[in-house]
Amino acid sequence: MKKLLSIIVLSALITVMGCNDNKAATATSTNGTNQPTKQELVVAGQEIAASLDPVKPLTSSYLRNIGAGEALFKVTAKGEVEPSLAESAAEIDPTTWEIKLKPKARFWSGKAIDASAVIASLERSRSLDLQTKPFLDELTFTKTDDYTIRVKTKRSHLQVPLNLSYYQTIIHNADAKHDAVDTMDLSGMYKVVEFIPKQKMVLEANGNYWGKSPIIPKIVYEEISDEQTRVLSALSGHSQVVLNIPTTSMTQFKGNKEIKLSATPAANTQTIYMNLSKPQLKDVRVRQALSWALDRNELVVLAAEGQSVPITTWLSSNPAFEKARNTVYTKFDLDKAAQLLEEAGWKKGPDGIRSKDGNLLTLRLMTWGGDKALGEALQNQWTRIGVKAEVQHGDYSLIQTARKSGDWDASIEAWNTFGDELTLLTGQYAPGGSANFGGYNDEETNTWLAQLGEASDTAARHELALKINERVAQQAPVISLFPRPQITAVSQTLHGFEDHFRQFENVVNANLSLSSK
Repeated sequence: MKKLLSIIVLSALITVMGCNDNKAATATSTNGTNQPTKQELVVAGQEIAASLDPVKPLTSSYLRNIGAGEALFKVTAKGEVEPSLAESAAEIDPTTWEIKLKPKARFWSGKAIDASAVIASLERSRSLDLQTKPFLDELTFTKTDDYTIRVKTKRSHLQVPLNLSYYQTIIHNADAKHDAVDTMDLSGMYKVVEFIPKQKMVLEANGNYWGKSPIIPKIVYEEISDEQTRVLSALSGHSQVVLNIPTTSMTQFKGNKEIKLSATPAANTQTIYMNLSKPQLKDVRVRQALSWALDRNELVVLAAEGQSVPITTWLSSNPAFEKARNTVYTKFDLDKAAQLLEEAGWKKGPDGIRSKDGNLLTLRLMTWGGDKALGEALQNQWTRIGVKAEVQHGDYSLIQTARKSGDWDASIEAWNTFGDELTLLTGQYAPGGSANFGGYNDEETNTWLAQLGEASDTAARHELALKINERVAQQAPVISLFPRPQITAVSQTLHGFEDHFRQFENVVNANLSLSSK
């Protein structure tokens, strides 16, 4: 049945592709190099936005990814922060920055992106978007003049441009209603003209864009949640860019000269988050045993097709903290894991499953997207130490719902590790942190986070971040595995595509162009 479905989908995609090619044949232009340019770029992803409002979870990343939204600053493929809507930024004193805005920048509506508009946007994000809290909570914004903003920071030498490059801080018209295509008001080179939540977003070039105008006039951004259908969309030529290609599908592109695979390493960590309110996970020895029992080299092979490297601490996927990759859990050690479980009172039964006080040692692991194979590999490895693990695979919304109700044991996510150390670590491990899903609250970690907040010396901050990183690994509220591979299929007809370690927000740029095969 699955094979039949794939054939049907492929047939449909080829039909659509033919229709698109016919349209392109009757409506082409040139990009200055005598290369014909198709009028439509099709981008497919595992998910697209469920909302148009930038303050809703993850919405900003999708809008920024497709060229609709912009922040004050952006991060280049080399990891450098440079102005976007901002014109410049300067540190006036240890706790004060001055940001100059570009006077020509405008929202789609034509409204000026001046100091008042920028501050209103950031304050709306601060009040309505929990994901921005670690990046905005330490900042106070005041208007100096129409195009100058003064930023006061709670701690010395905070890298304000880096914080304001975060994708959830895109600047939007706070006075507009972001509930429909006709009322939303952003600033990007492309305007949203059609939107079907969780299905499709159609964008057209913004004719009044303040910056460099894009070459391609139209973009169709499609959600294709099924992995194989997404692969077929690339192979058939229906989509020119396909995000989230599963590692298990890489062999399907072998020898294909019409498609190139981008596999730029991402600064993130494939992480198991654990609910510390669950009885079996309250004991640090159980959590440590779960980590010691993992053969991360095997996981990289089975779940990432070898397209990553094993790591044992969360921050070590950031190149600046690479030396911490094998801290704490220095090897795969089943004996150590078994010893810890014995000390915690979990004894093996005749069936090999451990129990304590009449309760089995169980763990329900929630996975989504391309992590099903990883979940199954973890399930098999934990069985070796007597843990009865169950994998529940589904949409990310199921994980979100379970977290709200508290009905979850563990889940897998990969959060960005690039940015200000305190902001990142606070979001993950401080009480109330936006990504502290399991409720981790450790006195020693909190003390070091406070010290990190006071430290101004770069070297001292780096060492404190390493100490916190190691402490968290020891306490094991999360288990770090490897940087999540990000594989993107790009048609050879698309020119100007830029590989980026934050590909999820850097697909579209003004230099993209399409040529005939």
